[in-house]
Amino acid sequence: MEASTASGPRERRIGIIGAGFTGTLLAVHLMRLAKTPTHLFLMERRGDYGRGVAYSTGNDAHLLNVRAFNMSAYPDDPKHFIRWLWARDDPSIPAKAIPPSGHAFVSRGLYGGYIHEQFGEAVREAADHVTCSTLGDDVVDLKRTDGGGFTLRLACGSAIEVDAVALCIGNFPPAPASGVGAEAAASPFHISDPWDAAAVAAIPPDAPVLIMGTGLTTADLIISLNHNGHRGPITALSRRGLHPTVHQEARSYPSYIDDAANSEVPLRITALTRRIRDEVRRGTADGYDWRSILDALRPHLRRIWSRLPRDERRRFLRHVRPWWDVHRHRMAPQVAGILERERDSGRLTVLAGRLRSLTPETDGLAAVVTPRGGSAEIPLPAGWVINCSGPACDYARISHPLVRSLLDGGLARPDPLGLGLDVTPDAVVIGADGVPTDGLFALGPVTRGTFWEITAVPELRAACAETARSLAGA
Repeated sequence: MEASTASGPRERRIGIIGAGFTGTLLAVHLMRLAKTPTHLFLMERRGDYGRGVAYSTGNDAHLLNVRAFNMSAYPDDPKHFIRWLWARDDPSIPAKAIPPSGHAFVSRGLYGGYIHEQFGEAVREAADHVTCSTLGDDVVDLKRTDGGGFTLRLACGSAIEVDAVALCIGNFPPAPASGVGAEAAASPFHISDPWDAAAVAAIPPDAPVLIMGTGLTTADLIISLNHNGHRGPITALSRRGLHPTVHQEARSYPSYIDDAANSEVPLRITALTRRIRDEVRRGTADGYDWRSILDALRPHLRRIWSRLPRDERRRFLRHVRPWWDVHRHRMAPQVAGILERERDSGRLTVLAGRLRSLTPETDGLAAVVTPRGGSAEIPLPAGWVINCSGPACDYARISHPLVRSLLDGGLARPDPLGLGLDVTPDAVVIGADGVPTDGLFALGPVTRGTFWEITAVPELRAACAETARSLAGA
């Protein structure tokens, strides 16, 4: 409980590091829930609030990967985003394009505007005892104070003292892909961050492009290349050559795994996958789409993950994750149509295999690829290489100064699976000594090791509401 002064309780100061979807929505909930004097510091090096990397794109062809029905910012008001879309006077999105079922996929830029608007409304409607400062800077150091709070040092050199901190730092750019040596990584023809719009725009229209990865980010990148007028050949390479499946409208499926999710008996991946496959066979025989059957797991995923022993989690990551990702995280039908046309035209080739070597040449990087299941080597024409292999998750290897400060100072530790930081079930960061760091929270992808499914809006909005309640009642 906060100490009081003669005029009332002392103002509680909360620092939120990162103002993408997660940090901004946490601030929105805090401004609505705080009952005592509270000041928020919302810090974002990009200087934009509510959009982050995912929702700041200006390309209308970059669509949400989740249907509009599931994109409300508020877990207790699931149709909020749909009503917001219906209320817009926007000829590019007529109300009839958003059916009552919410099975529609709008642009990410539009959704970023929605979250930005929610933040603005929360600031305007906040009670007099709740205030918020936005700071367009990067936090590079975080330390404990003698009083139990934290000191945040910004890149500009100034420092802020707060009582509690929420890490909403999102995803870091991909780690170097396997087969990419130091010389190739340093080449001007190698793009390590697929969301570096300026670097992608600099690719000549006819240049060959090799994309390391075949997931959702690869689909976004191909759309960006098309938007830039690129017409050269594209090769997308991943170990298995898997690409995301496509969303389809499907009816809901009854829950079938409640007992496994709520039991105290540790789960085994082999038994769990067998059970899901059996249910898919039964459900599809009854006329259900497999997507409905998989989606019926969603309310239970957090409990299921918590019941998996660590070795079973590792087994899942090693053997099941690639197939889980492409079936669980799907793409909009419009995006799938674009990729299908590019493949049919011969411009896009998807390969399953490994990068054997990447050699700098005068006109680009020359790649040699070994197809999956074979030993023959396939040379690719020299060109540009873009790393879409997925965000860096092993915090022991991430060099960002804030991450190094947290780990070197003992306030945090990497989770045992190398997926982010170790946190408690209440999202409190666990220190190097194994003890939760009181007042230090983490939300979003950084908590994947504890929660697993924590990157999509339905899970993130619930996490933001839960953590806001914890902070508001502290």
